[in-house]
Amino acid sequence: MKPDRTEDKLQAFLKRDPFYLKTYVREHPDNKMAWYLLGREYEEQGKKGKALYCYAQAGEIYEAYENQTIQLPPDVLEPIRQWKARAVRSRRKRYLRWTALSLVAAAAIVYAPLHNTESPKAESVLPAGMTPQQLQETKVYYLSGPKSKEAVGSALQEMLLQEWIASYGILTRGVAIGQTHWIGWLKKPELLISVEAKGDASQQQISYLDRASCNCQPGDSGKAAEIVAAWMIRQEQELALRSAVASYIRRTGRAPESPSDLTQSYPSNTLPGLTPYMQEQYERQKETMITEIAAWVRQHPQPAGEPLPAQASAAAQTAGGKLTKPLNEPMRIVVDKTAHRLAVLSGNMIVRNYPVGLGGDRTPEGSFTISEKVRNPNGKSNGEFGSRGMTLSDTQYAIHGTNKPASMEKDQSLGCVRMLKDDVEELFDLVPLGTPVTIGKGLLPEEIERREAPYTVPLFSEETNPGKVYKWLD
Repeated sequence: MKPDRTEDKLQAFLKRDPFYLKTYVREHPDNKMAWYLLGREYEEQGKKGKALYCYAQAGEIYEAYENQTIQLPPDVLEPIRQWKARAVRSRRKRYLRWTALSLVAAAAIVYAPLHNTESPKAESVLPAGMTPQQLQETKVYYLSGPKSKEAVGSALQEMLLQEWIASYGILTRGVAIGQTHWIGWLKKPELLISVEAKGDASQQQISYLDRASCNCQPGDSGKAAEIVAAWMIRQEQELALRSAVASYIRRTGRAPESPSDLTQSYPSNTLPGLTPYMQEQYERQKETMITEIAAWVRQHPQPAGEPLPAQASAAAQTAGGKLTKPLNEPMRIVVDKTAHRLAVLSGNMIVRNYPVGLGGDRTPEGSFTISEKVRNPNGKSNGEFGSRGMTLSDTQYAIHGTNKPASMEKDQSLGCVRMLKDDVEELFDLVPLGTPVTIGKGLLPEEIERREAPYTVPLFSEETNPGKVYKWLD
């Protein structure tokens, strides 16, 4: 379907309006979900022959949902063969026309004046045979609710009809941390379905990757796994970028005019730097991204006072067949005094979960924001505050490194949140100035979630503050 389709047409499709379905399958004969829905409509009307014809076009979609192979009588089978032969001839003609136009376009490029249009490359490794543009257009969705054939079918229908898949669309299910409703971002999600656009988005190749989702023989999930892994690396960078833009809007009351606004020197150092991919994404999506984030900020004017999404997460986990887009909310930090953990959250996803050292009752509970970020506090990288420090709401409490790593998971500080060197340096690069922080009890799982290779960004700004002696309550 074209991205400018009307809402009325979409609703008609979802309601299986037979007139619209017949029109749609004529225009998109390769869309197997449409054939399947039309077949269901004919079967409800008692038109068995027409239903069988449609089910034959639906192919593996029919077999996955009905758990049986379609058997056609000869009088139905022959028209199908004729229709396929006509479709093949039609596609061959379109391919020849497209090839001719492509050769003309290629010749125009070869003989055109040279310009330096190379864009920065992202850090993620591209799967074999995949272009940067295809990865850029890839959409990965998470299924909310229990995994079932019905839930997956509903989510697939939403993917095909409400989302414009120009490259790859992959349906996954996030893995919960223990028995909680928190989803572990770093846990490899379950791969359920992949949709690959062929030529245009109406010619979609659907592959089932999970036996329980379709009661079928699943296909090879190797390529989908590579795509998701590359997508996840980019998605983290997009999350950091979007969080930085949200923080900048909150702090200044206006949108950043350029990426350099996000990497100013202390004390306005929102982020230490941006990866080439983050800079590219800012320029590519500037207007849309800022509009979306500004709207989100207006709806969430007091980030630090927002409740944790545990109840919302539980509801999402019990609702079936709905698509969610992971890491869609700006980051925030939660510190659990019971579990001695500090987590970076986006919605109901735990992006990181680090062990920390605390001060028991001396560590305050409540809502704060990161009001200051400083590199090498007091001019040292190995002092009592370690190599990084982040002040909480202009108080004497901070999240910082330590020269006492044995104090992790213990209550030995005077109230601050101590972190290991690699953990606090990753956190410093990941979360922006102004990130909301909630400190409480019984908020997080104990399972540690961190990457084997920490997230880093290149250093663009001067983030030291030699003119101040820090006296945080270590």
